[in-house]
Amino acid sequence: MTTDEAAPATAAAPAAPSMGEIIQQLRGRLTVPGALFEVVEEDVRGTTMPVFRNRARSLGELLAGSQRFGERTYLVQDDRRATYATVLRQAEALAAALQHEHGVGPGDRVGIVAANRWEWVVAFWAAVSAGAVPVAFNSYWTPDEIAYGVALTEPVLLVGDDARLARVDGLDAMPPVLSMDTDLPRVLERHDGQRPEPVEVHEDDPAALIFTSGTTGRPKAVTLSHRGIIGFTQVNAVNDALAGVAMGGPVPQAGDELPLNDQVWLVTSPLFHTSMLFGAVITGVVRGMSLVLVPGRFDPERVLQVIERERVNMWMALGSAAPRVCASPDLGRYDTSSVQYVGVGGAPVSPAVQQRVREAFPSTSGMIGMGYTSTEGCAVVANIGGPEFLAHPTSTGRATLTTAIELRDELDRPVPDGELGEVHVRSPYVMLGYWRDPEASAAVLKPGGWLAMGDMARMVDGLLHIDSRARDMILVSAENVSPTEVEYRLDEHPDVVEAAVFAVDDAVTGDAVCAVVVVDPGSSTTADDLEAWCGEVLAHYKVPTRWHLVHEPLPRTPTGKLVKHRIRDQVEPADR
Repeated sequence: MTTDEAAPATAAAPAAPSMGEIIQQLRGRLTVPGALFEVVEEDVRGTTMPVFRNRARSLGELLAGSQRFGERTYLVQDDRRATYATVLRQAEALAAALQHEHGVGPGDRVGIVAANRWEWVVAFWAAVSAGAVPVAFNSYWTPDEIAYGVALTEPVLLVGDDARLARVDGLDAMPPVLSMDTDLPRVLERHDGQRPEPVEVHEDDPAALIFTSGTTGRPKAVTLSHRGIIGFTQVNAVNDALAGVAMGGPVPQAGDELPLNDQVWLVTSPLFHTSMLFGAVITGVVRGMSLVLVPGRFDPERVLQVIERERVNMWMALGSAAPRVCASPDLGRYDTSSVQYVGVGGAPVSPAVQQRVREAFPSTSGMIGMGYTSTEGCAVVANIGGPEFLAHPTSTGRATLTTAIELRDELDRPVPDGELGEVHVRSPYVMLGYWRDPEASAAVLKPGGWLAMGDMARMVDGLLHIDSRARDMILVSAENVSPTEVEYRLDEHPDVVEAAVFAVDDAVTGDAVCAVVVVDPGSSTTADDLEAWCGEVLAHYKVPTRWHLVHEPLPRTPTGKLVKHRIRDQVEPADR
């Protein structure tokens, strides 16, 4: 061939499909007519949305389905073990007692306030079985905070452990209480073998009240529906099915039962969190795995002991749990080779922390992941894991099936790919609203079934990237802290002129609560004094751990709003 001759044209090799395209292809196979996860369009509270055709309609229906797991272990707590059959029998007995001894009826609220223990789980399922709405109280709350939650939700009964019930002993306007330590054993014995009267439940009826701090003021009670909580389990089941089909497994068909989950899951975060209650307790009755509850204060060595003793396969390590265990000098003393998956989240998780988790648990083969949602969003909104998480460590993943994500500017207009906007979510699972707070509900529930999440983010190639610095919420070890609530408490101090509270980075807890406080120039008040003042009425994780006492007025906008980014810029270098 001379230099004047053209080289023969060669066909360009087809581009390899992207991860997003592969996921879409797999989802398409899973959701076709006749498949277990078939997706159809239906009216959901006035808005047409994609839903799973094959679904349970109530939590009670999910619980009844757990009969197939029989004598499989459901709950492990220290040396105590409870099978699915045992928990179902006890939940039915307690539900009968709630109806016959306490007059609990459909729609009544039943409060639960206790540390993680098997009785918490029994109380939850009993309330559901009696047709009541369980109210998950934060077990860290002070008497003042519990009293506030009771006044808001008006439970007809408060079920708790003695340590929490002692906090409200003698307080006014408290409902009757049932102690898990002294009353419950006798109640279960009296009603053993009994079943509650059947109640009619619709899938968009309230199923549970879960407290969240929101972004302003006192905690709000988020009203979640049966549809929403069941959706949580289905969205997660799709992810498992995706992995199976990707490995060449069959597409589950309508009428098939979900495969049995033989794993042992470690539960170290509180059960009043949706991630633990929905992701473990309720998912358990759908999949049949064993849950190991670790009550009491978080202790890294104890966690390692439990992992070794129970041969834990999966750990949802929210907040500071994973980095604290990774940094523990006891890490190498225990056999953690059974761990196959570690889920992180609940607070900012840096790429460095992710890498430390992989190194601490090499048996996961890099299989760590995270999901993004909120209490108000109920089901997981976006998730990511495995190789894709390794490639995109600052992302929270792709929108889950039947969920739409849209980022909007301050005028409620969609923003282009790559630009910062507030996360809005539309799914059949979002909250019904804040309990008895229509104004706050209207502020976040938008027309067309959309929920404003309050987080700022960017969408890049289908992957959601949350900008944690753009949000107002503080997340301390997966616990929501409302800056306004802390500011209100500081404002009550006689020597405080004004205060600004916001998040600063913390290597262990994700965020730390930082308070910049203007004190009276003639005051001798110290940071220790203010810490004690806050601790009188606020749970320990809400009390600021970084203090800056100043005498000059804080910068504000012309309308009087604190300019927190300027305040943060002034103090943050000292906190790095």
